[in-house]
Amino acid sequence: MAKRRDELSIELMKAKAPYEEHKRQLLEQARDLMREAVSPAESRHIQRLTLQELITEAYASGADWNEFGALLRRIRRLGYADITHRVHVACLFVQAVPRFPERARRAFALLAEAERMLKRRRKNHPLRREGMQGIAHAREVAAAAGLTPRKETAVKPLSSGRARTVRSGLSE
Repeated sequence: MAKRRDELSIELMKAKAPYEEHKRQLLEQARDLMREAVSPAESRHIQRLTLQELITEAYASGADWNEFGALLRRIRRLGYADITHRVHVACLFVQAVPRFPERARRAFALLAEAERMLKRRRKNHPLRREGMQGIAHAREVAAAAGLTPRKETAVKPLSSGRARTVRSGLSE
């Protein structure tokens, strides 16, 4: 299965296929592979891998929010294949924030969640190092476009006497 997926990806890259063609062929191959799957878990795994490649191609082709957002929703609904998949998707979302600045809060929240999960791994674990490098790069890309995550700035009391955190806006 992996060899067939890789061969198709390489073939599409060499042909410089447009996103729509890439998507069509990937989904067609995924349907064929899911017919061959021996269990529902294997079928879900095929879907997850297909979505990971699709969202990467959508980002690279500059897809609009309708396409990119739909892929994010499908990934969230289906779940992540592993921590590297979660980090990859979060990084792509943050790097795409300059195209969708109104989605910045959600993108940075997804990135922070992935970062928290990575920090649970021991410090010298290769996945932690690689993931943290990817996260730092994604933040740099967004910052270069003038977008940074909201920062907690102060705690103001509510009229009820309870305190609430006040967040600063996005810097643009």
